[in-house]
Amino acid sequence: MQLTDEQEQIIAHEGNLKVNAVAGSGKTTTILQYAQRRPKSPILYLAFNKSVKLEAEYKLSQMSLSNVRVETAHSLAYKYTAPYQRHKIRFDYKPHEIVAILNIRPKAGDLSHLKLASHVYRFVRYFCNSMAQKVAEINYLETLSDLESLAFATENHELIVHYTRLFLAKMHKGEVDIIHDFYLKQFQLSQPVLSYDYILFDEGQDASGAMLAAFIKQPANKIIIGDQHQQIYGWRFATNALQQVDFQTMDLSKSFRFNQEVARLSKSILQLKTHIGQNSKVCLQGLGTHQPINSRVTLARSNSKLVSRAIELLIQQKELSKIYFEGQLSSYTFSEDGGSIYDVLNLYNNQRHLIKDDLIKSIPSFDHLKDYLEETSDTSLKALVDLVEKYHKDIPYFISRIKECCVDEADKDKADMVFSTVHKAKGMEYDQVFIMDDFINEQQIIDAKEAIKAQEINPEAVAEEINLLYVAATRTKSKLHLPIHLLPSSYQIHDFNTVSNNLNLSLKPKTVKTKPQRSNQLWSKMEEAELKQLFIQGKTVKEIALLLGRSQSAVIRRVEKLDLWF
Repeated sequence: MQLTDEQEQIIAHEGNLKVNAVAGSGKTTTILQYAQRRPKSPILYLAFNKSVKLEAEYKLSQMSLSNVRVETAHSLAYKYTAPYQRHKIRFDYKPHEIVAILNIRPKAGDLSHLKLASHVYRFVRYFCNSMAQKVAEINYLETLSDLESLAFATENHELIVHYTRLFLAKMHKGEVDIIHDFYLKQFQLSQPVLSYDYILFDEGQDASGAMLAAFIKQPANKIIIGDQHQQIYGWRFATNALQQVDFQTMDLSKSFRFNQEVARLSKSILQLKTHIGQNSKVCLQGLGTHQPINSRVTLARSNSKLVSRAIELLIQQKELSKIYFEGQLSSYTFSEDGGSIYDVLNLYNNQRHLIKDDLIKSIPSFDHLKDYLEETSDTSLKALVDLVEKYHKDIPYFISRIKECCVDEADKDKADMVFSTVHKAKGMEYDQVFIMDDFINEQQIIDAKEAIKAQEINPEAVAEEINLLYVAATRTKSKLHLPIHLLPSSYQIHDFNTVSNNLNLSLKPKTVKTKPQRSNQLWSKMEEAELKQLFIQGKTVKEIALLLGRSQSAVIRRVEKLDLWF
């Protein structure tokens, strides 16, 4: 295997190290080669999630390496917290369950008890994932960016803290089932000493603070690897370990996934951070080459935008016949608290007898549900509300049609289109990427500067929104399509074979009437108007050239002169 100079330097390094690894730079390969050079040393590899863990274990077995143990943060913590292995574990709690467990009394005519329970559970998860040893060491209010949610939490802060401590105590005593983040916290607080010579911490930009605190104290050689600009899990209380440790720094700056045009766009996206006073410097070189288009993905920031796009392409435009939802369709039609899109629809239609979810059943009306969402941070349930407000009675038909056309994960490669949020696409790559329009754009970032100055918006939250667009753009191996308003002002499209500024799907070949080419004629006002209309419709440069009888270079020059890119 031919390794780059950067990879060789990292693999040969001894001592603590942090590695800034850009998307597609061979991070996993570097980690495995690092382990292979030390066959007699016990090594712990901390993988980001279970799928990465299983993939790493398979590759290690192929390399006949038996000295490396692969764990996720939670799987490692569980094995080291013996007292809590006797406790029952559950994935999550719903607000109405918290209300019952803590005996929070409702007030007549409002949902303050459910809102309070939602904040309590969020604070519990925040503490469990933090580096803090006591609840009193952290300020829950700092985690809230929505003004209505912050106002409610501020007014009820003492109660939230009180109930948070009470709920943690009940899990500790075994009075209620524990959640996974709870034993992760207990692992940190037990101050474990792990018997490894080397510990490799993957995806360090999205580390749990609790695991980072335990990791830093280990006597082993410690290596953190990740991309500081791919931090997109702050809403889950992740912390950027790359910015918090004072280790020697090395880079993996060469991406084998995409070419230099995509690399240039990605750097322009990150330069948007300069608007909010943050460092956007990144070493990034694209070494990829154009690949045949075998896999296509539509990426969105939100579930509701993604399902809406699937409805549009599959049912309304009939462009697709087989689709796949990354992470399965159910994760887009159910909230994290368990309520389904049908429950929300039944509440909207005031058909309460059809509602199955206890939380939604306890909410008096659809307007009350919207009020509840304004003062909590349940984004997954809000996505369902958005879909119901948009499609109303057509929801059952649309979801049924989507289910009919969904293929299983085993047949993912047969899908005409994969649909995914950026979070679910983390670590994935596709030949052709279509980016939806619900990401932050440059004007929104500029507009946020005053709010940041007034401390109404956390600049880290804005930076993470920029990271989401960067992660979306860097999923492509060959072609990238994104709306024109998402293009940074510092970026000019040069290679139209790689990056385009539209969402025109064009999966099916279409016959178009073309005009004879007029290479040197002046552009008439009528022609310019026609060009503008075609451009707005999302036609590609090649299609416009054929339709107007112009060369592609002539179309590009006229587009630039008319300032249509921006």
